[in-house]
Amino acid sequence: MKSFFLTVLTGLFVVFNSCAQSYPNKPIRLISGPGPDIAARLLANQLSPKWSQQIIPETLAAASGKIAAETVLKSKPDGYTLLNATSSFQISHALGINVVDVVNELTPIIMTNVLPFILVVPAQAPFKSVAELVAKAKSSPQHLNYASGGNGTLPHLAAETFKSLSKLELVHVPFKSADQAALSVASGQVEMMFTSYPVVKGLVESGKLKILATTAAKRLDVLPDVPSMLELGFTEFNFISWTCLFAPVGTPQAVISKIHSDVSVALNSEELRRQYRQLGFELPSDEHMDEKLLSFLKKDSQKLNALLKSSQVKID
Repeated sequence: MKSFFLTVLTGLFVVFNSCAQSYPNKPIRLISGPGPDIAARLLANQLSPKWSQQIIPETLAAASGKIAAETVLKSKPDGYTLLNATSSFQISHALGINVVDVVNELTPIIMTNVLPFILVVPAQAPFKSVAELVAKAKSSPQHLNYASGGNGTLPHLAAETFKSLSKLELVHVPFKSADQAALSVASGQVEMMFTSYPVVKGLVESGKLKILATTAAKRLDVLPDVPSMLELGFTEFNFISWTCLFAPVGTPQAVISKIHSDVSVALNSEELRRQYRQLGFELPSDEHMDEKLLSFLKKDSQKLNALLKSSQVKID
């Protein structure tokens, strides 16, 4: 009996090892949903030479990620169709647009980057810090306005988080795009907005906007002089957008481990780190990695669901 079990275990090890060594042996589809797919393309550029296989980034933007998520969900669980998903997939699911709950219906492999947000105000604004902004808002007979690139976007929810934690009455002014929202703040039409650094980099460098804080847990590499909301006393304000690779449930663990290992190596390459810095991306921290990943994703989904409900977000 003992020899039988040893034989079975040996066989399983051989299968596992063979599966890992043979993957990949054909092109891989790397599917993204709405929004920029730059993270997927950067990874494809890093992994294609290592794997000696073509990695084909595809963007299926229809229905706020629904088509992209369903395509991966229904694909064969062999590691050759992967989803490059962001936090926005969970928002579209919570709003009933995307029927696929990627965190619970797919297998998370590895987080590839996080994108923190920053709080910007017009350069000519009378407040030079978050404390001064809060004081101004509380003393003003008229409510301050904040811009966003649309209802239900992550920057919109970041502002709603700030509104709740600071106990301010702020008025949301949604625009059709983040670029339009940024221009409205730069011109002084709207008093503030949360956005990603790449969206406003030009306006900041030209002196039309100033940055008061970041929503990440720590200061950003690209903005070392900008304090985080956490260090300013907003103890619950850790708000980011994440990007994560997912595979269909049932994908062999050997394949999952292979992808995880090789992506980890790519994330530590100086070339990818340089490209991340240019785009405002940050590397995932310990709370986003390995056995902590699924727990983080579930908690983040719960947070977004609660924010959407409390903010009574409606999509136009």
